Amino acid sequence: MVEIRINGEQSPVNAGSFRRLADVIELIKSNIDPAHMITVIRMNGNELSESDWQCNPFDMPTCILEIETGAPGNFVKERIRIAVELVRTVYMEFRDARKRFQAGSMEDGNRSLICAVNDLKAFLSWYLSLIDLVPEPKKARYSIQSQIESLTDICKRICQQQLYQSWWALGESLERELEPELDKLESFFIKMSEDSAAAF
Repeated sequence: MVEIRINGEQSPVNAGSFRRLADVIELIKSNIDPAHMITVIRMNGNELSESDWQCNPFDMPTCILEIETGAPGNFVKERIRIAVELVRTVYMEFRDARKRFQAGSMEDGNRSLICAVNDLKAFLSWYLSLIDLVPEPKKARYSIQSQIESLTDICKRICQQQLYQSWWALGESLERELEPELDKLESFFIKMSEDSAAAF
C-alpha cells in the first residue's frame, strides 16, 4: 500500500498502476499548486537515495511518501542560507591544505587540496543549478559570475605552482588570494540571506 502525504496532509492522489517511484512523483507534481514546487521527498521517513527512484513502491509492505512543497522563492532563500555554511566549509578545507603545505607536509597538502577543489566545484555546480529557479529579471541579483571567474583564475595559478612543486608560492596563493576570495563569497551569501528584498 502506498500512502501519500503532502505537507503533512493525507493526499487523495492515487498512485494507481505506476510501478516506479519516479512516475509516482511525476503524478504528484502534476497535482500540486502550479505556483509551488516539491522541496522535500521522504520515503518511510528517509530522504531518497539514487536507487530509490527506480524502485517499485508497491513491492513494499508499507510505503509512506511524504512530500513537502513551497514557493520557489522560499526554496531559493532557504538554500542561500545553506550556501553560507557550504562556502565556510570549503574555506576551511583550503585553509587546512594551505597549513599542511606551509608545514612542509606536501603529500597531505595535496590530498587536502584535491578534496577542497572538488568540493568547491560541487558547490558552484549546485549553486548554478539553484539559480535556474530564479526568474530572469532577478537572476543578476543572484549571479556570482565575477566571483567564479576570479576563483577560476586563482585556481589555475595554484595548479601551475603545484605542477612546478612551488609549495611556498602555493601556500602564499592560498592564503593571500583564494582564502580572501572565498571570504568575500561567504559575505555575499550572508548579505543575500539577510536581504528580504532578494525574495521573489
